[in-house]
Amino acid sequence: MLLPVWRTSPLAAAVVEGMRIDEEHIAEPGLVVLDVTAADEETARAVMDGLQQKWATSGVTPVWRVPGEAGVRARVHVDTRRPD
Repeated sequence: MLLPVWRTSPLAAAVVEGMRIDEEHIAEPGLVVLDVTAADEETARAVMDGLQQKWATSGVTPVWRVPGEAGVRARVHVDTRRPD
C-alpha cells in the first residue's frame, strides 16, 4: 500500500496511484519515466526540481512512503528531447 505524503496536481496524483507506466510514456526515444528514492521529501523534491530545470518534466510530483521500507519515493516523467 502506498501512502501519499503530499499531492500537487490531479495528473501527478494519478501517476502515483496507478503506478503504471503506459506505453505512451516511453513511446519515443527521449521519453523517460524515473522513479526517485530518497532519504527524505526535501531531497526527492530537490532532485525533481533539478530535472525540471534541465528538461520538460511532469513537474514535482507527489512523494509517498512504502510501509516498512526506508525513505520516500516519487515518479517523474521526463522528455529529454525538449529543454524546459
